[in-house]
Order: sequence, then C-alpha cells, then structure tokens
Amino acid sequence: MSRIYSNDPLQNLPVVTYQWNGSWNPADFAKGKGVLLEGILKKKSRHVIDDNTTKQRFCVLHLKVNRAHRRQYDSSGNEIEPNFSEKGKVRTGFLHSSYKTSAKGESDHLDEGQMKDAMEHAELMKVTEKVKMPGTIAFWIEESQLTAVEINVNDSVRLRTRGDGPFIDTVAVLTPEPGTVSNYTGGEEVGCSWTDKVMTFKSQDEADRLPQEENEGVDEDEWD
Repeated sequence: MSRIYSNDPLQNLPVVTYQWNGSWNPADFAKGKGVLLEGILKKKSRHVIDDNTTKQRFCVLHLKVNRAHRRQYDSSGNEIEPNFSEKGKVRTGFLHSSYKTSAKGESDHLDEGQMKDAMEHAELMKVTEKVKMPGTIAFWIEESQLTAVEINVNDSVRLRTRGDGPFIDTVAVLTPEPGTVSNYTGGEEVGCSWTDKVMTFKSQDEADRLPQEENEGVDEDEWD
C-alpha cells in the first residue's frame, strides 16, 4: 500500500540558490539512452537554479547505486527490457527437467566508472559539490515531480534517467518484497510501464513457458 505523501520533510530542507551562467536547459544534459538503476537514498538536498530569466526548483537525491543498466529501445523507439545478464538459463534434458547456462549476448550492465561518466557533468557538480555525500551520485528531480511520492533517507529506490545525465524521468520506492514498489512518480502507470515491462527481472515469455511449480531453482534476479 502506498504511503500517504507529506512534503513536510522536503520543505524543512534548506534551499541553496545557484546563479547559472547562461540559459538553463536540463535537456542539454540528457543526451543518450539513459540508465535504469537501483540504489539507497543517503541524502536529499534542495536547489534553485536561477539564470536571470527563470528560476527552477529541484530536489537532488544522493544515491548509493547498487546496480545499473543502460536503457534500450527497439527500432520504433519503444523502450524494451535491457539484457540484465550476459547469460541465461535454458531448459534441457528429459521432459525439460534440467537447465543449462547459455549466452544471451552482451550485458547492458554499467559499472561504477561507466555510471559516473554518464551521470556526472562538471557544470552540475558545481551546484551540488558542497552538499554531496561521499560514495553517492547526485540525481536531480523537479520538486513538482515529488507531489505523488514520498522518498526518505535509507529508502531503496529504483529510477530511470532522461538520457545520460542525472535528471530523473521516473522514480519508485521499493518495498522489502523483491520487485515491488510502494509508491511511484512518473508519466505512466506502474504496472504497464515500470514493473511489468522495463524492470521485470524475468521475461514474461519464459514465465509463460514454465509451469509455476517448475520455476523453482531458477534465478529471479538477472541484474548481476
């Protein structure tokens, strides 16, 4: 069940105003495919970007990233599930009662260095350098996007970014049960675009092929 949202903790955070030199446009930092990731929220900070024309308010989520993968799209531009692992299990043997490991192609996994190269931009790091927590990566989200979700320090979160930059497209708070969310913010429903399509650890095709009782022993999490 989703928690009732209260913006009191957010409002209690101090706001740091940063004078931006030139025209402020977050799309300048959103080139590329973007990433899907899970991590632990270690700190939140609030920032106002002022470019002498507009002022835009952001909450920055300082995350310890546990795992990340490159977002992928089909030829029509529709987002598809990344390859979470270079290897997968294929049913073999008499009556398909056993499994073997086979190559699935190159994994879309990003290591820490690749994550930092994609997410950290020097101009944006100047804004958050005084409040950044060591061992974390700063991800930006407009305060208006947080009206539907409550994210607290030490929450486990799952998010996707707008291109190869730190601006958040969609974010969800994970419950202790693997693969489920307690609340969510973004432009689409959780079930149809987030949990079922983008971040599903096992493809629906495989689940359809295997009877429920015969799924035992198959890894549920193919991120690593």
